Amino acid sequence: MSLLNIRNLTVEFATASGAFRAVDSVDLSVDTGEILAIVGETGSGKSVSMLALMGLLPWTARITADALTFGGTDLNKLSPRDRRGIIGKDIAMIFQEPKSSLNPCFTVGFQIKEAPRQHLGMGRRARHQRAIALFEQVGIPVPASQSC
Repeated sequence: MSLLNIRNLTVEFATASGAFRAVDSVDLSVDTGEILAIVGETGSGKSVSMLALMGLLPWTARITADALTFGGTDLNKLSPRDRRGIIGKDIAMIFQEPKSSLNPCFTVGFQIKEAPRQHLGMGRRARHQRAIALFEQVGIPVPASQSC
């Protein structure tokens, strides 16, 4: 059984001139321990496919798939709340536009601490220590003195 299984994923957006098919019949599977990189030309549907998987497309998108499962769970049958419990904890995406990855209105530390709060129920002190450890891992100098 695959960790992630996508079969016949199609994404369309309503436009004034009719439906625009942004993704057409994508199939992929990822097994536990496997790494998948999705590459392609600009406009080929990479981001739209993964945003559809994560349930992050706007209401104007029409998403269909014969299979959209993660860990044996049918993502199409999950409530938005249950899906949010998986997204960011078990499934994540690295967005290709760095300016949209972080919100400039909040410190990086605040944003890094959000996932452990939301998904692991970590307390304030534990989240702070985790953020410092992560900053140290990527070589940010003197992370404890930063505004995290």
